[in-house]
Amino acid sequence: MSIEPEFFTDKDVARKLNLSPSWVRGQRHKRAKGLPHILDVDARYIGTCPRYVKAEIDAFVAAIAA
Repeated sequence: MSIEPEFFTDKDVARKLNLSPSWVRGQRHKRAKGLPHILDVDARYIGTCPRYVKAEIDAFVAAIAA
């Protein structure tokens, strides 16, 4: 039985998208500043650490794969 985390880090999201963690960070910054961006998923902050909800990332990946 495998337990998957409910939240993803920048590295986890980057791995899922086959991109670099710096791309994910850049997209989060652009989204926060209202600039054009591709990653349409809001990060939740646990302390000062951004985390992404697993279900939202899975839905984003499914939407871009369709």
